[in-house]
Amino acid sequence: MSSDHADRLARGEELEFRTARTGMIFLLMICAGFTIIGLCLLGGGDGLLRMLGIAVAAFFGLVGIPFTVWRLIRPARELTVSADRGVRVLGEGTSVWIPWSHITQVDREVLAARPTVVLRLTPEAQERWDAAQRDAQGAVDAAPGGPGVVIPQTIAASPEEVFRALAAGHDAWSGSA
Repeated sequence: MSSDHADRLARGEELEFRTARTGMIFLLMICAGFTIIGLCLLGGGDGLLRMLGIAVAAFFGLVGIPFTVWRLIRPARELTVSADRGVRVLGEGTSVWIPWSHITQVDREVLAARPTVVLRLTPEAQERWDAAQRDAQGAVDAAPGGPGVVIPQTIAASPEEVFRALAAGHDAWSGSA
């Protein structure tokens, strides 16, 4: 990925930030382990134990392993930055674009002892975001330092790189507005 996010945004490109693959590698190891346990249960028991082995091997081997391999090949997109449209933060049930006009500031904060990026929104936009979060999750997590949208910490890029991309997009929009 180009380190000069402002140039890419000026050319009309969208910046995509995807999920880190480390979690999927761990999940793949778990699925492989349970598949092996299921296969061992197939060979060493009668009746109920054998049926349990079939279920465990089938679920983790036929569903879990292909899913995790797919996610390793194509990690989920969690954040999209566009000079024209704004920012799209993908989360549980939320996939809406936040226009630059609704973003007042891009901040760096610390959440759970890890650096993160927070988008500060206008009050009206913050109310809409909170309502969407409540509909999707049933609760709204508070952003550090006051109301805002927390950028997921599971993104493969560093918080500094995400901050630079968002700041470049916000600055480009502010300069043209």
